[in-house]
Parts: sequence; structure tokens; C-alpha cells
Amino acid sequence: MTEIADNRILRMARWLVYLIMGFVAFAGSVLALVCVILPFYWTEAIAELSKVHPDLNPLTLLPHLLSVFALGILTLGLIWTVMRKLLAIIASVEEGNPFIRANAIRLKAIGWLMVGLQIVGVPLAIAAGKAADMFGESDTGWDFSLNGILAILLVFILAGIFERGAEMREELEGTI
Repeated sequence: MTEIADNRILRMARWLVYLIMGFVAFAGSVLALVCVILPFYWTEAIAELSKVHPDLNPLTLLPHLLSVFALGILTLGLIWTVMRKLLAIIASVEEGNPFIRANAIRLKAIGWLMVGLQIVGVPLAIAAGKAADMFGESDTGWDFSLNGILAILLVFILAGIFERGAEMREELEGTI
């Protein structure tokens, strides 16, 4: 592959990471804003919701909503951290220096963050499902993601490859 094509791919990857980070920042801001504003308008919101859903119990709804908000913010924080590490890897590739120990460490961290996302997804789906059930919606829930597990394995394998590549590079530099 030519250097020009590589630069295009890296530029596109960097742009996509920034785009994802923009969406994460926006979603995090909205969640945080709702968390701050909701307590001030809780009684009005429940009054309006009770018109449409008369059986709605606000005392059981509130903990589920707060759980969804808190776990949502945690999820967004994990995604943000993955994107930051990915940007650092992209920068090292652009510099022509991808096989360094720092990238192996970053990839391992990304792998563990992805494990965290899978784990946080379970209680998030449960809380969202319980909140949705209160409104007669029951289509939310956690599904086992084979793609997510395969992606995690791939990231850990790549971390090992980068670690070995860094060792080989250090050995080669030591012989020169």
C-alpha cells in the first residue's frame, strides 16, 4: 500500500474517532444535564407521565432512571477513554513508530475497557428494561454479543503482537 493511501486511512480513522468522541461528549452532556435538571421538575414530569401511564409508580421509576443515567455516563466514560487511547495509537502510526511498548499497553487497556463495557452493559440493560417495562415497552434488554467478545480477543491478541514487535525492535536497535 502506498504512503498516500495509508495517510488517507489514518486521516479517516482519526476523523471517525473524533466524530465518535463528539457524539460521546454530546450524549454525556445531555445525560448530565438531565441528571441536574430532572430533580427540579420531577413532580411536573411525573404528573405529565401519569396522564399517559396512570399505573406509573414514581418511587420505582426514579431508581431505574438514575441507574440508567449513572451507568450510561459510566459507559460513555469508558468509550471516551478507548477513543483517547486509539488517538494515541493513530498518532504513533502517523509518526511511523507503531511498534512501541506504549501501544501494547494502550491496546491492553482498550481490551480491558471493552471487557468493562460488556460488564456494564448487563446492569444497564436490566435497569433500562425495568424502566421501559413501566411504560409498556419491553424491547430493551441485554443480548450476548459474540462480535464484542471476538473484538476483545482480537484487541488482546494485537496487544501481544505489538508487545513482541516492540521487543524485536528493541533487540534490533541494540544490535546496531
